Amino acid sequence: MPRFFFHYRTDEQLIRDIEGSEHPDLDAAEMRAGELGRAIVERLAAEDEDAELRGSIEITDADGTELLYVVFWAGPPIAPGGTSFYPTTLH
Repeated sequence: MPRFFFHYRTDEQLIRDIEGSEHPDLDAAEMRAGELGRAIVERLAAEDEDAELRGSIEITDADGTELLYVVFWAGPPIAPGGTSFYPTTLH
């Protein structure tokens, strides 16, 4: 099974995934990147509900080849205590 790496990029830095994880294919890795993005947005929004949260997960293979970018951001809360989350995939 191929190993994919999920690097988290903010405006200020790139946090590299040095372990990676195995997934059956790029589609499964893309789904995982969306889950990671949602978790990041929800955690950061809980810390500062007025923050405009943006970032991306950059998926690479074991050789470091860039395969896919999943860009995400949180908009205004859709309900008290909630966040709206809008992932966008760039191939």
